[in-house]
Amino acid sequence: MQSLSVERGPATILVVDDSPSYRLLLAGLLKKWGYRVFEADQGEAALALMAQQPIDMVISDWEMPVMDGPTLCRTIRSNTSTRYIYLILVTARHSVEDLTTGIEAGADDFLSKPVNAAELQARLYAGRRILDLEANLALRNARLAQAWQQMEADLQAAARLQHSLLPARNFALQGFSIDWLFVPSAYVSGDMFNFFALSDHHIGFYCIDVAGHGVTAAMHSLAVARQFLHGRTVENFLARTGPEGEVIITPPHQVVSLLNQRFCYENDDVQSYFTMIYGVINTQTGQGSLCQAGHPTPFIVHADGTTTSVGEGGGPVGLFEMLSWEENSFTLEEGECLYLYSDGISECENQESEQYGEARLKNVLAGHRMLPPAERFLQVELSLLAWRNVQLEVVDPQNGVKYGNSNLHDDVSLLVIERTSPSTHQEEQP
Repeated sequence: MQSLSVERGPATILVVDDSPSYRLLLAGLLKKWGYRVFEADQGEAALALMAQQPIDMVISDWEMPVMDGPTLCRTIRSNTSTRYIYLILVTARHSVEDLTTGIEAGADDFLSKPVNAAELQARLYAGRRILDLEANLALRNARLAQAWQQMEADLQAAARLQHSLLPARNFALQGFSIDWLFVPSAYVSGDMFNFFALSDHHIGFYCIDVAGHGVTAAMHSLAVARQFLHGRTVENFLARTGPEGEVIITPPHQVVSLLNQRFCYENDDVQSYFTMIYGVINTQTGQGSLCQAGHPTPFIVHADGTTTSVGEGGGPVGLFEMLSWEENSFTLEEGECLYLYSDGISECENQESEQYGEARLKNVLAGHRMLPPAERFLQVELSLLAWRNVQLEVVDPQNGVKYGNSNLHDDVSLLVIERTSPSTHQEEQP
């Protein structure tokens, strides 16, 4: 789309007047000045002609039978066309009330009868400038819309990529199973989690929540996830083979300290820190340990519905090199669940700015502990949205993920690790 200007060809003007002599006078002047001119003797004919021709300006008499000038202006403005048309009313009226009526009807300018040629030419120049501005604005809006469509397509692709890196739903490994809830507040999320085999009888798991939202946080979370993948496939800093062929598992607090050193070294932006939980479980005994680095405190839901918190806090990763962490031990018995969650749940605020809190989450999960994990998660989401007093949005049944939920102002992730049975052999790894 191009903006209009005198140099880009003549503008097209429609003259509307029930007086043939007056139309002839105005049309003659306009053609002399180089404009393309059409004529109509009343409003209905003008509208019909405008449906067929790209009109730039309309010069209409105020007083006409059937449809007067203000009604014609109002009808033109009610048209949903995005192309702006400059409207001039010709009238002998001069009262403030009449001018107000014309402006409210959509007129851009007025000419007094009898029309002065010099004044008409000046008003047309002013109209051309307005049309140039409108056309340039429309062009910029079209370019912005195109850019937004491209950005939206890119964000959707990024969301699909991020989702593809999440573990499988209801995944079983060495007598344990994992399932999760993942609701980004935008297309992509700063939350990330995974669950993987470290040896024939050890599994590792982590949850990450990068400070901030959107693309920057998502890219940072992927960088952390890459460290965990690298740590068990290339560097082997999560587990290594001992001198007699045995697998030596790196304690979780040492893994967190190593990640902190790396991200402090690479991080020149103090806002790019993240919280996390990293833990290891011996699948033969159900004994595990985890390190909590600024992340909300995990908890176990026991078979009788009671809960036990696992963790004692600790600072986030990527802020200060001198930080150190401890780790906490736990045991999962058959039928018990370890839950890890992001602060998008616990810090979710209602309309009175009260936070949802850990206790409500524990009550929901303990109260629905007999349901399958997906149904437990649905109850959590229903509870969160009821807390915010909003309606539930439909979840994609293919993957259980929403690509953005404006009803939740922070990324939400919830991971459950359940001991389903004693481990007898290593199952397929994710």
